[in-house]
Amino acid sequence: MRFADIIGHDALKVRLRAQIDAGRVSHAQLFTGDAGYGSLPLALAYVQYLFCPHRHDGDSCGECPSCLKMQQLAHPDLHFVFPVIKKKSGKDTVSDDFLPEWRELLESTPYFNFGLWLKEMGAENQQAQIYVKESDEILRKLSLKSSQGGYKVMIIWLPEKMNVDCSNKLLKLLEEPPAQTVFLLVSEEPDRLLTTILSRTQRFQLHGISEQSIA
Repeated sequence: MRFADIIGHDALKVRLRAQIDAGRVSHAQLFTGDAGYGSLPLALAYVQYLFCPHRHDGDSCGECPSCLKMQQLAHPDLHFVFPVIKKKSGKDTVSDDFLPEWRELLESTPYFNFGLWLKEMGAENQQAQIYVKESDEILRKLSLKSSQGGYKVMIIWLPEKMNVDCSNKLLKLLEEPPAQTVFLLVSEEPDRLLTTILSRTQRFQLHGISEQSIA
């Protein structure tokens, strides 16, 4: 996804591009906004721009191998964390267990909300959250060398759904992040996050999309 694909938020796109162009990429960033504002698509456009070796005219090229992998949501240096339901009784599930469903929904409807994601998983009456086992997966993935020799990015969608143990483990990672690692937290309810996590992130607030931009 390129910045050109994102509806509205022009001033914020300029800030995000400038951050990367100047080589001042914060290791922990928080994108906040209500459902439908486009926080997750904007985070994906940011990552594609960060990874692209042939940026031009204020955007990723959209044609290089890195961009093509991003558009397929299959770049080896991009990892996702999101709320999931338990597949087996009594056993914690991790995001990778639902990665095919996640990619399918994100490719078809990038502005989806939590309710639509629950339906995609077939949650019925189950509660979705980010379990403590996920923090071990995050640490394992980020301990690997970057496939392309650059940044590794971890997008955490709805981090407010993390249980307490997972939140505390994430905090330790934010305090001592692996080299060239970027955490992008995409939140709809940032006030539910630990204040210590909030204090370690650079925050970008998304506002409603104007009628003119939607038109």
